[in-house]
Amino acid sequence: MIDLMQQGSALILTLNAPVTRNALSDAMVQVLSEALAQAVQIEDLRAVVLRGAGGHFCAGGDFSGFKRLIAVPRPEVGPDPIAVANRRFGALLEQLAACPVPTIAVVEGAAIGGGVGLAAACTVVLASDTAGFGMPEVTLGLPPAQIAPFVANRIGAGPALRLMLTGRRISAAEAMALGLCDEMLTGDHLDARLQHWLKLLQKAEPQCLRHTLQIVRSAAGRGATLDRAAELFALALRSGTAAEGLAAFSAKRSPLWALEADKP
Repeated sequence: MIDLMQQGSALILTLNAPVTRNALSDAMVQVLSEALAQAVQIEDLRAVVLRGAGGHFCAGGDFSGFKRLIAVPRPEVGPDPIAVANRRFGALLEQLAACPVPTIAVVEGAAIGGGVGLAAACTVVLASDTAGFGMPEVTLGLPPAQIAPFVANRIGAGPALRLMLTGRRISAAEAMALGLCDEMLTGDHLDARLQHWLKLLQKAEPQCLRHTLQIVRSAAGRGATLDRAAELFALALRSGTAAEGLAAFSAKRSPLWALEADKP
């Protein structure tokens, strides 16, 4: 599910669910959160690396998990379990963005939806020239609830909105032009470039590394925004439009609203 390997002063976390292109289940979110919490305890740590197994970074949310959530009735009192699950992913992104050491995302293949969010929350993003990025949530009848603030923070509100409102997928070259990834390399040079970055970070004084991150990061919290986003996600997932969007995606057809939009 999540492979952990310490390489010198770096901790490498690998999403390992290649059958689903490393789609994020609730269990994976929990394990990744626990791994990041462990990383904070490593005194001489200089970097955390996040990557995916099987030639893909992360395909976003696990659709089978969405279906299970929809089957759970909304309680009369208390938060919607869909909102709670969605907010857990936002908490993971907050945890990643607040990691006390630099985080490096190594993106190969698909980085979709939540996968884009994971990359956007990292300090440095290295991408294969064959990688593809996309946030197709609106085409599925869902808002990009938890990832939106992190993507907007990384590339700016305007470019983020253009990607999120259209749901289109972009190449690694376009992602680099937008600032969504920092460097694009051919597949056989990706690991070498990662090692180069790790060596650079080894030259930094450990406490100065952490203090610099603290200084640059904004003190403004995103908690309230992500709480509301989780509620909106739950409303969308329980709606008929989201059910139609997910069914259309599974059947590889356009959703009904897209067909209506095509009519003169």
